[in-house]
Amino acid sequence: MKEFKFKYRSLLESEGVAYEDAKRTLQTAGFESKRMFRILLAISEAFTNALVHGNQFNSDKYVFVNITVNDSGITADIIDEGVGFDTPGSSERFDDLQAESGRGMGLMKSIADRFELRKSPNTGGTVISMFFAAVPDSNRQPKKDKMEENMDTSKKDEGNVVVLSLSGRLDLGSGNKLKEEIKSILAGGRNAIHLNLRNVEFVNSSGLGALVSIMKEIRIHRGRLTLSDMADYVREIFDITQLSHIFEIFATEQEAINSYTLVVNG
Repeated sequence: MKEFKFKYRSLLESEGVAYEDAKRTLQTAGFESKRMFRILLAISEAFTNALVHGNQFNSDKYVFVNITVNDSGITADIIDEGVGFDTPGSSERFDDLQAESGRGMGLMKSIADRFELRKSPNTGGTVISMFFAAVPDSNRQPKKDKMEENMDTSKKDEGNVVVLSLSGRLDLGSGNKLKEEIKSILAGGRNAIHLNLRNVEFVNSSGLGALVSIMKEIRIHRGRLTLSDMADYVREIFDITQLSHIFEIFATEQEAINSYTLVVNG
């Protein structure tokens, strides 16, 4: 059995650091990539809850992440120093698909093999405890972590469509930055926007909420938003939350661009 203990100050910057620490820890445990992504997603959701709802970004308080790895699987305990927070009533259901928040608890419960909320006797805050059963993969090959930055974007024009290619993580911090970039594009009079997610390695509920917010903003400007090139494990999160029903998702960027031409010519 191996134990890993991490401590983070309640700052937005800690979100990315915690993600990278958890990723390195899971890479040593022999999980295949899709399974690892799902566990990272659940840990990220718990961390964001602790950061935002538990500690309320109080920089004098900490979030603790304790990960235990053994032959049966992984246990992750995420602990805040707050006074507890009201857990949403939603579980695996996502009734308001266009809500910009409220998916985190449902995602955690959907992913974890065991899920528990309890009061911490040490910090007085909330403990989110999750267990993930081991799924060994003899063909797994460790990958070097090339994602030093949270998220990068590159922009190009395809006719009347502004194409943004995203790479890295789409989470609380990067989602806010992406919203600001979209607002700047809309302010410049462009309202046909495509997001290529080919190099997005991770999306959590905060990132999904940012995309919902962006979609609403574009609709206000009487525009259109399309998405493409999702990895299977990213597309799965859209399917779990049923957001694949409200976003226009294409297999490739070119298919998405062609659809704008069809709309114009139609």
